[in-house]
Amino acid sequence: MARSESPLISWGDSCPRSNRSKGRTLPTEEVPVLIVGGGLTGLSAALFLSQHGVSCRLVEKHAGTTVLTRASGISSRTMELLRDVGLEQTVIERGPKLVEGARWRELGQPANHIPWVVIRADGLHDLENAVTVEEPSLDVGHLSPTRPYWCGQDRLEPILRDEAVRRGARIDFDTRLETFAADENGVTATVVDQSTGEESTVRAQYLIAADGVRSPVRETLGISRTGHGTIGNAMSVLFKADLKDAIKGRRFVICYLPNPDEPGVLQLPDVPAVLQLFDEERWIFGFFYDPREASAEQFTEERCAQIIRTATGLPDLSVEVQMARPWEMSHNSARSYRSSRVFLAGDAAHVHPPAGAFGANGGIQDAHNLAWKLAAVLKGTAGDALLDTYEQERLPIGAAVADQAWIRHTWRLSDSEELGRALRESTLVATGYRYTSDAILGAAYPEPIPAEHDLTGRPGHRVPHIWLSRGGERVSTVDLSTDAFVLLAGPDGGEWQAAADKVTQDLGVPVHCHTVGEDGQLADPDEVFLATTGLARTGALLIRPDDFVAWRAESLPEDAAGGLRSALERILARAPHTPGVTAMEG
Repeated sequence: MARSESPLISWGDSCPRSNRSKGRTLPTEEVPVLIVGGGLTGLSAALFLSQHGVSCRLVEKHAGTTVLTRASGISSRTMELLRDVGLEQTVIERGPKLVEGARWRELGQPANHIPWVVIRADGLHDLENAVTVEEPSLDVGHLSPTRPYWCGQDRLEPILRDEAVRRGARIDFDTRLETFAADENGVTATVVDQSTGEESTVRAQYLIAADGVRSPVRETLGISRTGHGTIGNAMSVLFKADLKDAIKGRRFVICYLPNPDEPGVLQLPDVPAVLQLFDEERWIFGFFYDPREASAEQFTEERCAQIIRTATGLPDLSVEVQMARPWEMSHNSARSYRSSRVFLAGDAAHVHPPAGAFGANGGIQDAHNLAWKLAAVLKGTAGDALLDTYEQERLPIGAAVADQAWIRHTWRLSDSEELGRALRESTLVATGYRYTSDAILGAAYPEPIPAEHDLTGRPGHRVPHIWLSRGGERVSTVDLSTDAFVLLAGPDGGEWQAAADKVTQDLGVPVHCHTVGEDGQLADPDEVFLATTGLARTGALLIRPDDFVAWRAESLPEDAAGGLRSALERILARAPHTPGVTAMEG
């Protein structure tokens, strides 16, 4: 999620292009990938590219990472990606612990526990009669080696930044993109160091636009969007008030307050890292307003305080407004994620209401999907057409997730049975989605988010999470493919090792092969690998560097090396192939 602490403007509106460069040659830097935007999506792109050994430079017009506490819910799928780069424990330590939402009425919980629940109440004075609107499941042990966590954008951004820099990425804050032009060989951009006014030229092979909802890059490219458009203008108010008597020790993430005069949403801000506890005096209240009737500037501290008193049903509440920020809630998806050498990611590609906490997670997952593909093309192990599969895979997911967020937002306000039936369970949206693309050798799926989980090793799905044992230590199947292709073979699939070795040598594409079973490199103590995947004892799954199954062989074919080589050539766009062919070898 790109930051928007101040309204985004068109290039040149407040920082007119300097004329100092006229008549002189600007210094030029060459870099494989230029990233525009230093929010969660851009920083994740820098980190994941660095993970794959790709040099990159990120420019961000703001002076530093965000100070706003939002986008706090991190899904189990996103945690898997952070786990791959060694950041899982860091994230866990920086935030409070999410607990099951059903515990929101309990008293005396540990100070750093937050029940993940959305409730609705007529007012805080009537909290005893509040109803549960949504209770996302934290019971994901059967789906993932990790779980959802709570870590606000103001803390996650520095974590991503520091690790990306440690791995070699160059990240420049207070630096804006002034102009760019793409040609068949790359992108030429002019960037400005806002602290000095100095301009320089960056020549990159590719550009990632992670520059937010209003994305100047997207607008310059003329990429249109589709969706419900602007849903409403909202105001988020950070305030302090003593709500202990009203809350009575109860905890929740969000409480809808449908007061007929001043409806709004009360939510828990991410707590300061130094406190690591639930602050019953610091809250965020959000409400919609009509800019035709009142401008954002007209919502003074006293007016905001009075709105909060009315909405909470506490007319005598002492309220200290600390910050008020207007923002636009919208629902839009870009019609294209790629234009030649430029890619859209995060809010630049898709934006939707915050219901469900899908936005930042989707941006991070965009970056992860794109990074390994850029790395493969830049290293010469894949054809350029592999980059087309970024749009083929992430655009349908981005649009479907945006729809799910819009449905959740509308349903929470209306409690419509029809909308309720259209809802997909949150773990399905976070982990159960599936891809149909030229980099997936399997049948096309009718919709990107299924009605039920189907993590059984089918191409296009993330590999099913199964706990295995390697050298006496527990390892998940999801942990195996951090930066290379992995071939997981059944217990009698020893011949796949020679096939993988030959293909690695012939194509220059590392393929790490593991047999799973009693005599394999990976033990299967619960004997569930074959039962879960439905493979024969000689079958195998080919897993991409992003943990998604790209191809499966139900059993060992006569020419294992040839079959594996053909699959990889097609996945990596290294050879012509027939569209729509299903590669279910058997």
